[in-house]
Amino acid sequence: MSRPDALVAAISMLERPHAVKLAWESRLPEGVTFLLEIAVGDAHALRKASQLTGRTEETLQRAASFFIEQVLLHPGGDSYRILGSDRGTSLRELRRNMALIMRWLHPDVVSDASSPHPLDRSLFASRITQAWETIKTNERRTAYNTSLAAKKTAPKPEMNSRALTKNIKQSQWVYARTNSSQKRLVMQRIKSEGFWSRLRLLLGRGQ
Repeated sequence: MSRPDALVAAISMLERPHAVKLAWESRLPEGVTFLLEIAVGDAHALRKASQLTGRTEETLQRAASFFIEQVLLHPGGDSYRILGSDRGTSLRELRRNMALIMRWLHPDVVSDASSPHPLDRSLFASRITQAWETIKTNERRTAYNTSLAAKKTAPKPEMNSRALTKNIKQSQWVYARTNSSQKRLVMQRIKSEGFWSRLRLLLGRGQ
């Protein structure tokens, strides 16, 4: 399992929705595929996420769905972002993400109350399909990457340190060991650059 930074960010944004705007300005964190597995109710992913965070499975699915709706499917995102990836993502992982998001759109998943708000997710289906079509082969990816480069869109700057501290200084997480020798997440400020790194879950045993 990759580092679950996306899970940490999703929980933080669910609890502090004002942080969503900061997410729009930043690159995607690591662990989006793991978050998508949580969103669709994968049993193994939910157990692992619950162990990591101490949150209920329902809360975890709500947070994952909120992240998909507010970050991946935010208007203006390119095909990679819509699929929870970037230009360096392998075709195999792209396909996996696409399949998970399409599964998340299924009415059976929606009926499990994994979304914090009633929402007709079928409205997103065409965006997911279109995004996949543009990059589903190496040839199409090359052409799409060329079109992105041609736009010469300047990268959006990271939010300044004061804004980050104001919005998420209480939403940083690290591992710690409890008296029962089980790992749980605790709040702790992390001095680090960038939005996602400030929400980063540092893997390993607490000291």
